[in-house]
Amino acid sequence: MAPIKKDFEIAIIGGGIAGVALAISLVKRNVPCTIYEKAHVFGEIGAGLGITPNATRAMKACDPVIYEVFDRVAQPDTLWTFFDGSDEKKDDEPIFTLGDAEAGIRGCHRAHFLDGMIRHLPKDVAKFNKQLDRVEEPYGPSGKLRMVFQDGSTAEADAIVGCDGIKSRTREIVVGSDHPSATCRFTHKHCYRGLIPMDEALEIIGKKRAMGSNLWSANKRHIVTYPVANGTILNIVMHCTSDGDWPSSTNFVLPVGEEGCYADSEGLSPRLRQLVKRMKSVDRWGLFDLGDHPVPTFSRGRICLIGDAAHASTPHQGAGAGLCIEDAATLASLLADDRVEGRDDISAAFAAYDQCRRDRGHRLVEGSRRIGELYEGQTEVGKDFKAIENEVRTKAKDIWEFDINESIHHSLGDLERRLAVKTGAMNYRQGNFRAGL
Repeated sequence: MAPIKKDFEIAIIGGGIAGVALAISLVKRNVPCTIYEKAHVFGEIGAGLGITPNATRAMKACDPVIYEVFDRVAQPDTLWTFFDGSDEKKDDEPIFTLGDAEAGIRGCHRAHFLDGMIRHLPKDVAKFNKQLDRVEEPYGPSGKLRMVFQDGSTAEADAIVGCDGIKSRTREIVVGSDHPSATCRFTHKHCYRGLIPMDEALEIIGKKRAMGSNLWSANKRHIVTYPVANGTILNIVMHCTSDGDWPSSTNFVLPVGEEGCYADSEGLSPRLRQLVKRMKSVDRWGLFDLGDHPVPTFSRGRICLIGDAAHASTPHQGAGAGLCIEDAATLASLLADDRVEGRDDISAAFAAYDQCRRDRGHRLVEGSRRIGELYEGQTEVGKDFKAIENEVRTKAKDIWEFDINESIHHSLGDLERRLAVKTGAMNYRQGNFRAGL
């Protein structure tokens, strides 16, 4: 039996993986929603996407169809193998591996995953070329929130969920434009992302490495590789430490060309530099996060944040997309709960979501920064690979072993308590009114 359709509508700002996963989760639960996407079509920035075991469980908690899409486009479970990438005599000698037969990491192409999910959305669920400018609340006697977009158009909704990524305008609205967490800060690290044909990768690093998931550690840089597109392409990401500030306050991706990328690979072993040299149409990606100033709350009234809008992190733990999907599963479950009967109950659902998700989001941001420093020999343990392995395993366990269903169960209990307090307060006020107090 299908759930009863909710008597409220959710506006989703942003049509990336977080926004589309949330929309599917809400539609499947009969919660009306509309996606407002600033681009003219759906799209994802970046190439490869690593998905850890917690993320696949979260997909199923959102709706099984999301996992089915992922399963069709993803590589099989694989171990991550770590190497010393600075020494040509050791760059093929594994230091340690991460993952096992039950808990591997699966890679896919971001665009393939998003394209597959989009097919499960109703055709009229998305509005394009809609970049949020401001929110007016509440608007008129309807009590709805009014969104004003940069093209001058407007729309109304009972609640708004910001899925608008690292440069989130919704975050600015929730915390205030002058709050330090309104804007992400440069982490003094950047990366280069590229794809090369698998036959070229096989020629340079051999089948075992090309068809596996690998991380090579070096001084102030590290390189990650794994296959995508059914093993026909090798995804490569080279991370580097930046000495200065990022040159742009608005553009986090800057063109540099192959020569600039290759120059930044100095310090890697010769064959790893050959991999980098094969990367084409290379841009430099500044890595920004919310580590300096974590967002103090993921919700305010009937506006809330999920994904990078709430906890933008560096990619060093490979867990950002997974936490986006966990956020979507949690929020959809709260909004679909039978006790959330109308617009007046949404703020309680958002508050329960914030209580459930904020600490985990903050831990991801902090932990990912630390992992990036470990990989590049910038912590107190230096190149003590055993110490690095121990800390990497501990942080991976915190991410991978998370029980999304238990977490949702606790959040629903919190929602029940909040609604009970709200109902009790309303009854108290009504009693005083009847008594003439």
